Amino acid sequence: MRSPLAFLILSILLALAPHARAQNADIATQDLRLARIADAMLIDNVRLCRTTMPVTGMILHSLDQYGDGAEPFFANGTLSIAAVVPGSAADHAGVQANDGIASISGIPIASMKPDGDSHLREVAFFTLSGIGPDDPLELAISRDGNTREVRFEAPRGCRALVEILAASDFNARSDGRVIQVSLDFAASLSDEQLTVIVAHELAHGALEHRRRKVEAGIDNAGILRHVGRNQQVNRQAEIEADRLSAHLLANAGYDPMIAPQFWRSAEGLIAGGGSMPSFIYPTQTARAEIIEREIARYLASRRGPTWPGHLLGRRDRAFTGD
Repeated sequence: MRSPLAFLILSILLALAPHARAQNADIATQDLRLARIADAMLIDNVRLCRTTMPVTGMILHSLDQYGDGAEPFFANGTLSIAAVVPGSAADHAGVQANDGIASISGIPIASMKPDGDSHLREVAFFTLSGIGPDDPLELAISRDGNTREVRFEAPRGCRALVEILAASDFNARSDGRVIQVSLDFAASLSDEQLTVIVAHELAHGALEHRRRKVEAGIDNAGILRHVGRNQQVNRQAEIEADRLSAHLLANAGYDPMIAPQFWRSAEGLIAGGGSMPSFIYPTQTARAEIIEREIARYLASRRGPTWPGHLLGRRDRAFTGD
């Protein structure tokens, strides 16, 4: 379900076919919607994550994400701001959509070199995310031929790049650094349902599942992920993420019961892989019941703040696969 193409805005494909322009408008809408939901979730759960970042509210994109013909839309620089979340730190600092970024905390954008299949956008994002809580966030912003320095403070949040994927499937996933939700899937969900998806994927990151699986030698992507110890550990990780998601939702001001309600819904059935039995995910009914037990035991008031140490403590333990 995954692709590096994300954070597109309507103006980028004005010269392309009408169906592409329509899809791009949908991506722009879902980008901002997802960013608004995810930024709040990242900030409200910062205490639960061991790696954090400043949450600026900027949605970045770069010229190298696109084919020929996009240059006119990057007149302010090869790294540009696709959109700004209303009310965010960047918004209050006066940063605007289509502004170019010439440097981040004194590091010139021209000196940033993507590796492999990555783009300048990802390099810039992880440069931003690496700024410490005591370090200033300084940007050189280019607009209409002028460059000015912008310095502002941004709230800390869990470190994750959250993005819409230009895909027509119904999937979401996290690799520990990037959370992706496919376009058609996001568009099919209500705000509450999309929040449940973000909470589940963020839970994987907070629990450091990718690192723990690598250390345990677990196949996380190949066909062998469905069998033997791989299957046991992958299912264990999904159950842990479902349980922690209830706490993330409560900390963000949601009634955690929206999670079991989602997994019992038609949209939840699709998110869980459809009607075919899964070797990795429990059944939708089982997932809902697992979360309900978590809520009954640890979140009886169905409100945060909550510190789920019984789950977070597992970050420093090896996967057992049982």
